Amino acid sequence: MRWLLDTNVWIDAHAGAPDACRVFAKARAGQGAWLGFSAITKLEALGYSGLTDDDDLALRELLGSFEEISIGPDVIDEAIRVRRQHRLKTPDAIIAATALLQHAEVVTRNTVDFKKVAGLSVIDTGSF
Repeated sequence: MRWLLDTNVWIDAHAGAPDACRVFAKARAGQGAWLGFSAITKLEALGYSGLTDDDDLALRELLGSFEEISIGPDVIDEAIRVRRQHRLKTPDAIIAATALLQHAEVVTRNTVDFKKVAGLSVIDTGSF
């Protein structure tokens, strides 16, 4: 299984939300799972103006445990296609494009927007 985690999963896990914590527990349990995130997630999570220094450090440590996928020209081109077809917000279009190119499922609590994207597999954090 290959999972690309949406920004809300990282923020929720840091806040101790049980569903998000179970995502990480299941991923860490292994079975050869790959877990990653888009660079836009790092920007969204760490760019929050109300983040304390301790929160910043904790989120950086959490993110640092998994693979960050950069936003290259291929991701941008796919995000343009996704955004045009499905009218997603730019960060969601980048996350969807990244997942499609990585052949990964998006794990999120924002299933409504992502389920619009043809060919994208979406897992609701509530299912954990």
